[in-house]
Amino acid sequence: MSIVSTTQDIGLDTVVRASPQQVFCDVADEAVLLSMQDGEYYGLNEVAASIWRHIQEPRDVLQVRDALLAEYADIEASDCERAVLGFLNEMISLKLVEVA
Repeated sequence: MSIVSTTQDIGLDTVVRASPQQVFCDVADEAVLLSMQDGEYYGLNEVAASIWRHIQEPRDVLQVRDALLAEYADIEASDCERAVLGFLNEMISLKLVEVA
């Protein structure tokens, strides 16, 4: 499977993975990313850090959403889906996430 960067909107069947051009470090329940392309640091809250951990290998967005729903039982599926898609689209635009 070929993975390429894109800035188009993604859907639940889109396969994504973390770009290998970054360094990831857990800090308590949160995380910090360093983009090796532009030298920028990005702080991730607990939920974003969890998404990041799930996309270290290629996964479709539905799998990521379902994993978060299992992890955070108090969130509605539609809210979770919106949050996952929003985060991933932002990370794609920053070239921190790649899309198949």
